[in-house]
Amino acid sequence: MTIAAKISSAELNTQVVNRFVDNIFEARLINLPGTSYTPGTTNDTTFLSSEVVYGTGGYVRQTFKYVSGDVAGYVDDGVGLARKGAVFTHDGSGTSLTFSHVALCRGNGNALTLGAVTTKPSAGVNGTYTNLPTTTVGSGKGLTVNLTVTNLGASTGDWVVTINQPGYGYAATDAINITQTALNQSGATVTASSNLIFSVATVTTGGGQLVSVAQTESTINLGNGNQAVFYFDLKQFGYYTV
Repeated sequence: MTIAAKISSAELNTQVVNRFVDNIFEARLINLPGTSYTPGTTNDTTFLSSEVVYGTGGYVRQTFKYVSGDVAGYVDDGVGLARKGAVFTHDGSGTSLTFSHVALCRGNGNALTLGAVTTKPSAGVNGTYTNLPTTTVGSGKGLTVNLTVTNLGASTGDWVVTINQPGYGYAATDAINITQTALNQSGATVTASSNLIFSVATVTTGGGQLVSVAQTESTINLGNGNQAVFYFDLKQFGYYTV
């Protein structure tokens, strides 16, 4: 005889904490119009291979992280997590950002910590500058940083970078650049004499697995600088049959 059993609230809370807290997740746009995703039937690798090409219409995966304060109390046989949002913004170019699904995946290669600055411009302008874009010779994409300059950037230690958006696809020790152009545009330098160079110290590993998929009612063609916003309300339920 099969009967339903419920998992204790304490056990379910532990499971949610272990699976989600301090983990980074990536929202990806997939362009497979007319295709429905069926868990256990659809090949996840094939499905994710139809992701919108990086840079098309300004496309970049959006990331978010769960922290302990995001875990809600046990209610209605489950433990929920705080709502998270992902905003995809068209870059205003003539190329549309076209998609039919949004997929949520576990993060992989997201920057967790950064190394110290090793190469700097000759001088800087004191202040804090946010959301600066970066480049790399590796395969990573989307890392943006905040930069603080003190003592007019006299030494490498006067340039401190912290993560704004962790990006994805990075490997530890990847060299990261903030270009002269980006430094000048931010106001961190007046006329940069070189790129600002540092490295990725640690990254998330072992991720990439598909968590959930939502299909839009019709194919979306995002253009003219418009945005598409998705909200994720995840909840893990605690019951099974024995």
